[in-house]
Amino acid sequence: MPDHILIVEDDQTLRLTLGQFLTRRGFAVELAADAAAALAAVRRGRFQLVLLDLRLPDSDGLELIGRLHQLDDGCLVVIMTAYPEVRTAIAALKAGAYDYINKPFDLDDLLELIGRAVDAQHMRHELEWRRAQSSAQDDAEWIGDSAAFREMVDVVSRIAAAGRVPVLIHGESGTGKERVAHTVHARSTRAEGPWIAINCAALPETLLEAEMFGYEKGAFTDARQAKRGLLELADGGTLFLDEIGDLALALQPKLLRALETQTFRRLGGSRELQVDVRIVAATHRDLPAMVAAGQFREDLYYRLNVGAIDVPSLRERRDDVLPLARYFLRQMAPTLGVAPLTLTPEVASFLTAYPWPGNIRELRNVMERAAILSRDGAIRPEHLPREMSGAGQPGMAQAAESPLLLADAERFHIQRVLAACEGNKTRAAELLGITRATLRNKLGDQRGNEDYERS
Repeated sequence: MPDHILIVEDDQTLRLTLGQFLTRRGFAVELAADAAAALAAVRRGRFQLVLLDLRLPDSDGLELIGRLHQLDDGCLVVIMTAYPEVRTAIAALKAGAYDYINKPFDLDDLLELIGRAVDAQHMRHELEWRRAQSSAQDDAEWIGDSAAFREMVDVVSRIAAAGRVPVLIHGESGTGKERVAHTVHARSTRAEGPWIAINCAALPETLLEAEMFGYEKGAFTDARQAKRGLLELADGGTLFLDEIGDLALALQPKLLRALETQTFRRLGGSRELQVDVRIVAATHRDLPAMVAAGQFREDLYYRLNVGAIDVPSLRERRDDVLPLARYFLRQMAPTLGVAPLTLTPEVASFLTAYPWPGNIRELRNVMERAAILSRDGAIRPEHLPREMSGAGQPGMAQAAESPLLLADAERFHIQRVLAACEGNKTRAAELLGITRATLRNKLGDQRGNEDYERS
C-alpha cells in the first residue's frame, strides 16, 4: 500500500506540479488549496505526511499544524516556506512540524526529506506494534523454569542494563535468539528508542552495505536520491544484526569502526555521521573457529563478545518442553476454533525424550500440526510426525539423555526426515523447523551419501 501524502498549497501551479511528481514516485497524493480543504481531507482519511504551505488564504500554517494534529496526531507535517528565517523554522518545529523546506526547492531534495519522514513514520508504527505485542502476551521463548533457562534470563537482565555495551548472542537455530535480542533492547534505557533488525545472511554484500550505512545521491547507478542507512535509523536505539557470522569480511572493519567510534560514512559520502547506537548481534555459528580459520575478524569478535549471551538449546532445558508445548496448544485452540487441547501421557513422554534439533521453532510446528489433526482435543502419538515415533523408545530416550550419543541421535533423526522427504533438503528443513543452511551444517560433509545431496 502506497504512503499517503496531503499537499496543502494555494499556488495552483506548484500544487499540481508537486502532486504529479510525487504520484509518479509511487505515493498516493491528495491536494488542498486552503486550510478548510486540508482539514476536510484529514477528516476523511489518514495521511502519513502533510506538505503544508506556511501562508494560506484562510489560515496561518503554524496554527493549522495544531488543528491537523487534533484530528490525527500520527501524521507528520513538513512546512514549505518562502521565508527562510531561523525564527520561522524554530516556530514551525515548536508548533509540531517534523521539518521544513525553503522555497524554491529542488524536487530531489524534497523527495529526500519525504523519504526521511516516511522512514520515521514507519519506524514509529513498528515500535508501537512491537510494544503492543509485548504487552499483549508473553512470548513463548520466555516460558520455562529450567536451570539453563533461569541462568540465561539472569544474564540477559544484567547485560540489558549495561548501556551501549555491544552484545553477541549465540545459540542454535530456533532457540529464540531474536527474541532475546529484543528483550535486551526492551529492558534497557533505550527501550523508547528505535529497534532495527536485519539478517546479514539475507542480502548480498553490496546491498547489505548500502542498507546498513546508507548512500548519497549518485553513489552508484541507481542512487537517484540519498538514503539513510539502518545505523542512522537506529540512532538512540538498538541495531540487531542477525546471523553476524555471515557478514562479509570486507564489511567487518567498517562495522568495527562504527562500533568503536559511533561514526560512519554513507556510501559515496565524505561527511562523518555521528550516532548513538547499541549493536546486538546473533549467530548459530562457531565464531572462535571462524576466527581461527580467518573467516571472521578477531578484533570484531572480541568487541562484540563484551556482552555474551548463550541461548540454551531445547534439549538442554528438557523441563521446559511440556510447559512450552502446552503454551502453544493454548494459543492455537482459539485460532483453530477447537476445544482446549491436552497431551496424552504417551505423547508427553515422546516430547520430553525427543532431541529437538529445530528447538522451539520445531516444537511450535509439531504442536500446530498435532492441533490441526486432533478431533477431540487430545494430542495422541498418531498426531505427531512419523519420524518422531522412535522418540518414545527406551534406546532413543537414553540417547537423548547421553551427551556422548546425542549427536548420533540427532543425525539419525535428520536422516530419517530426509529419507521421508526423498532427499529434498528444503522440505526436510521445513519439517525440522530449521533453515536449509543449518541442515547442511548439521549433516556436515557427508558426501558419501548422495541420496541426501539432492535439493
